[in-house]
Amino acid sequence: MARRPAQNARELNLVPIMNLVSILIPFLLVAAQFVNLAVIDSSLPAINKDEITTPIPEDVRQVRIAITATKLAVLGADDLLDIEDTGGLDIPMDGEVYDTDELTRVLGLVKDEEPDLEDIVLVPDGTVEYEELIDVMDAARAESMTEGGRLLFPNVVIAGGAL
Repeated sequence: MARRPAQNARELNLVPIMNLVSILIPFLLVAAQFVNLAVIDSSLPAINKDEITTPIPEDVRQVRIAITATKLAVLGADDLLDIEDTGGLDIPMDGEVYDTDELTRVLGLVKDEEPDLEDIVLVPDGTVEYEELIDVMDAARAESMTEGGRLLFPNVVIAGGAL
């Protein structure tokens, strides 16, 4: 017996799918070029309480920046800097914003005294906003990169909020 071809069989029309793909591929390639992510390397505090009870050795120098609602305080550098030369280690707010230029200047003096230090610990309180924290991070990481700026403290650690 001979088989009869099915009468309802139609060819599959792939032209609309091919048109869609030929339009989407260049569009996705062009759009992917505009996606840029900025990453700041930092360490966050441990959640496990067993890890944070380890004391810091006495011979390890640690510079911290306490960020409060009214000022920035550079802690741990008081034995490295003469307070009369830096104008004090407390940096009050300049109007509604933190004085990050003064912070960079003070941290530059700390870096001059201890050029091997690369870590800095940020200790924000609960009222500090994200943008302000990023501004302080940027000020602590590098001086102005124009005209001989230098890298200050590339390793930023964010503490859990206890001084």
